[in-house]
Amino acid sequence: MDISTGGREMNPVLMLCHNALPMTKRAVGSVLAQDIFVDLLCIDNDSADGTYEHLTVNPMLRVHRARPQLGVSKGWNWGLGYFFDQGCTHVLVVNNDVQLRPDTYRELLADGGGFVTGISVDKLEQIEEHFKKSIVPHPDFSCFLIRRSVWETVGNFDDTMKHYASDLDYHLRMHYMGVPAYSIGLPFLHDRSSTLNYSSFPDRIEIQNQAHYDRLRFAQKWGVGVGTDEYYSLFVDSLKKEAEDVQAK
Repeated sequence: MDISTGGREMNPVLMLCHNALPMTKRAVGSVLAQDIFVDLLCIDNDSADGTYEHLTVNPMLRVHRARPQLGVSKGWNWGLGYFFDQGCTHVLVVNNDVQLRPDTYRELLADGGGFVTGISVDKLEQIEEHFKKSIVPHPDFSCFLIRRSVWETVGNFDDTMKHYASDLDYHLRMHYMGVPAYSIGLPFLHDRSSTLNYSSFPDRIEIQNQAHYDRLRFAQKWGVGVGTDEYYSLFVDSLKKEAEDVQAK
């Protein structure tokens, strides 16, 4: 893939896709409608609904086909590694089940933080409201901007967790390495559970089984369960200080 942008500022975007073509079309459209130049790379994780064929006819996209599928963690690692190895200083990573405001990339980039995210909402009118920045000390991995400095400090996502929990693992690793990670309260529409909703019955069973394994792997690694009080207690005091420090900058 050619990384040239014809002299324009490089603002790469990484999107993983697995089926859910209607959602993917909407997500791609909202990325290409950003009010700054973007360079979108879609990794098709072995879709079976025409997603790959649809993506490849769009000259504005880069497309990498993964067969067999990489999963989420390996997909993120592959795409981020590709961009950062090419000298990019930051990458916006978005799900294929989101819809972004046109100012999403610009606002996340302008914040200046190393790991900055939007925040999921479930109504279209919520993303159309006037945006007022508000720091929330809980990053949302459905739409995050990561800078190369964070990638070099924290490393790859843990791909022993294929689809789930590697985001929480990454948050904890950033936390213990002193890397602030937060949302600026910028809303994006998120159609949750779309992967399951667009999956065949056999695929749904495989995804659910993998999710169970991924959560067990997380608990084995950290000694706490995903989303439990014990998990959140790992952050409590320092998250408050982290939010205060970010708010004060």
